[in-house]
Amino acid sequence: MIAEIETATRPVTVQNTHPECLTEIFREDVNLTVWQRELSQDCREFADQFAARVGKYNRFVTLENSLSIWELLPKWALELKGIESWLADVEDVIEMYRCLFEPDALGVRLQVLDTTMCPRFHIDRVPARLLVTYSGRGTEWIDENDVERSSSPGQLPEQSVAPSGIKEIPTGAVAILKGEAWVGNEGRGIVHRSPAPGSAPRLLLSLDWLS
Repeated sequence: MIAEIETATRPVTVQNTHPECLTEIFREDVNLTVWQRELSQDCREFADQFAARVGKYNRFVTLENSLSIWELLPKWALELKGIESWLADVEDVIEMYRCLFEPDALGVRLQVLDTTMCPRFHIDRVPARLLVTYSGRGTEWIDENDVERSSSPGQLPEQSVAPSGIKEIPTGAVAILKGEAWVGNEGRGIVHRSPAPGSAPRLLLSLDWLS
């Protein structure tokens, strides 16, 4: 049985080169916002160096009032070229997320992935997750018009996804993905997956609000 979603009410995506587009996530009909931007050369250089040197990495920290983002990194990474630019960018992204959602606490995860973390298309059971891929390929997602939603929660069967409908969030872009736990968004969370890493590992930052 396929859950029916009227065409007029299907969730849509907002993409723009202005950061203000991220506020569109509060619209009922939007389940993905993407601020398309270019990273500075120093920021890209740090991200590429760190990802290549560490190979594989997974670090999670909880931030409340302070911005101790240096805790995300091993000490040796603080000596890499471009670290100041990268840390400043992460701090700006965190502040944007806090201004949007005003969470009491923030979950910050930094990962370097040399394999595909979530190879199947799926929907997150979170309110809204922010993702930035600093190095490597960006997260893949499916346009709502190419999704057949099952009445059962969880992963979508591969055959429900039209290959021509697979899109990729650009490297460096700031994306907010609305999930199933957003009030009123049940059955409408953005469908996405991790891409194959390709020739280089991915450096991925994710933010979640914690209750």
